[in-house]
Amino acid sequence: MTQFRARRTWLVLGVVVAVIVLAGSGLLSPRTSVLVDDVAQLVGGATATVVCWWTSRRHHGVERRWRTLMALGMAGWTLGMFFWAFYRSVLHVPLPSPSIADIGFFMFPVFAVPALLSLVRESPRREAIGPIHLWLVLTLDGLVVVGGLFILTWTTALGAVVHTGPTGSLGFLVAVMYPITDFVLIAMVLLMVIGPKAVAEIREPLTFLGCGLVMLSLSDSLYAYLVAIGAESMPTIADAGFIAGPPLIALAALTKRTEPGNRDAPQQWRSDRTQLLLPYLLIAVIATIVTVQALIVGNLDAVVVILGVGVLVLALVRQILTLLENDALLQQISAAQDELRYRAHHDPLTELANRAAFDEHFASAIENYRLTNSDWVLMLVDLDDFKQVNDRYGHPAGDRLLVALTARLREAVPESAFVARFGGDEFTVLLQGPIDDAVVVARRIVDALSSDQTAETSVSVGASVGVAQFELADEPLSAHALLRRADAAMYEAKRSGKGAVVVYCDRRED
Repeated sequence: MTQFRARRTWLVLGVVVAVIVLAGSGLLSPRTSVLVDDVAQLVGGATATVVCWWTSRRHHGVERRWRTLMALGMAGWTLGMFFWAFYRSVLHVPLPSPSIADIGFFMFPVFAVPALLSLVRESPRREAIGPIHLWLVLTLDGLVVVGGLFILTWTTALGAVVHTGPTGSLGFLVAVMYPITDFVLIAMVLLMVIGPKAVAEIREPLTFLGCGLVMLSLSDSLYAYLVAIGAESMPTIADAGFIAGPPLIALAALTKRTEPGNRDAPQQWRSDRTQLLLPYLLIAVIATIVTVQALIVGNLDAVVVILGVGVLVLALVRQILTLLENDALLQQISAAQDELRYRAHHDPLTELANRAAFDEHFASAIENYRLTNSDWVLMLVDLDDFKQVNDRYGHPAGDRLLVALTARLREAVPESAFVARFGGDEFTVLLQGPIDDAVVVARRIVDALSSDQTAETSVSVGASVGVAQFELADEPLSAHALLRRADAAMYEAKRSGKGAVVVYCDRRED
C-alpha cells in the first residue's frame, strides 16, 4: 500500500509538471496555451473537490470534517476558476480582474481556515495545556508569522509596487488580498506541522496541504504583482501554482494518517524548541532586512514601522503566555512530584505511612538515640482474628474495617508518635519517651481497637501489642534487633490470650 501511494504521488506530480511545461513552453499558440492552462486548472480544482468529498464519506469525526470543509472550499475555487476560464478562453479577456470569479476564489480560505482549525481541535497538545491557551498561542504565532511574511513581501517587492501602482483601484485591492489570505493558511499549516504534539499523526497530509497552499500563494502573489503594475495579461507559466495546488490538496485528502508512535525525548525537545523559536527567528530576519533597507534607503516605510511594532507587541504577548505556560507546567510537575512522593511513602488504603517511610523514620530514630541517648520505644501492633473478617465477609469488608480501625489507632496515640502500616493487619508505632508512658499508650491502643466493630461484621476483633525499648545491652543496637524483639513480645501477647501488651525488656505482661 505504501508503494502504491508513492507511485500515485509521483504519477500526479509527473502529470502536473508535464502540463505546466506544455502550457508554458511556447510550443503552442497563445490562445491554445491559455486554453490548456484554464482546462488544467478547472480539471485540477474539480478533481480536488471530488476527491476531498469522496474521501470525507469514508471517514468519521475530524477526518471527515476537515475533508468536507476543504471540499467546499475547493468547490468555491473551482467555481471561480470556471468564470475565470470563461472570461479568458471564451470572452478573450486577458486579465479579468476584478470579476465575479473573485467571489468563488475567496470562498477557498473561508472554508480552509475552519478545516485546519478542526485538525487542531483533536490535538493532544490542546488537552495538555488547555483549549483557550492553545488557541491564543496558535493565533498569536499565526499573526506573528503572517505579519512577518507580509513585512518581508512589502519590503522586498510589494511596497514598491503599491507606491507606484494603481493603489486606489478595486482590482488592486482584490489582488493584494489573495497573498494575504494565503499567508494566513500557510502560517497555520507551518505551525501545525512543526508542533511536537499537535496532530503528529496527520503530518503527512498536512505536508501535502501546505505544499498546495504554497503553490497557490506563489501564483496569487504573481497575480497581485501583475495587477499592481497594470499588466494586461497573466503569462501561463505564472499559473503554475494554480495548476499544481489543487492536485496537491487532493493528495492530502487521499493520504491517511499515520499510526501514532512514541517519540523519543530528543526529537520531541527539538520540535518544541523549533515551534517556540520560529516567530522570533522570523522577527530577527525581519529586523535584519529592515535595518539593511534603512541604511541603504535612508528612511523606513510607515507600513513597515506600524506592522513591525504590531509584530513585536504580539511577540511580547506570546512570550508572556509562554512564561505563564511554563509556570503552570512547573506547578503541575511540582504537584505531580509531591503526589509521587506521598504515594511512595504512604499506604493507599489507610493513608498511613508505609513500610518504606517507616524504615526511614526508624533509622532516624535510632540515630537520634545514639547521639542524644534519649528514650525511644517501638511498638508492634497486630490485629487479632482479623483474618476471619476477610474469610467470612470478603476483602472489601475487611478493607473498610481496616480503615475504621486505623482512624481509632490515630486517636489513641499522641500526635508526636509515628504510626505506619507495617503490612497486612500489622502496624508500627514509634514513640519518644519513657517506657512507662509507652505502656500507657499501648493499653489505649488495645482498648481502642477492641471496642465494638462495624455493624456489617459480627466478628470480634482486638489487638495485641509488643513493646521494645531502644536499649540493648547484649547486642549492638540495630533496626533488625529491635523489630525482632518487638515481634517476639507481640507473639507472647497473642499466646497469653490476645488483647494484651507485652514489654520485651522485662518480659512481663501488663
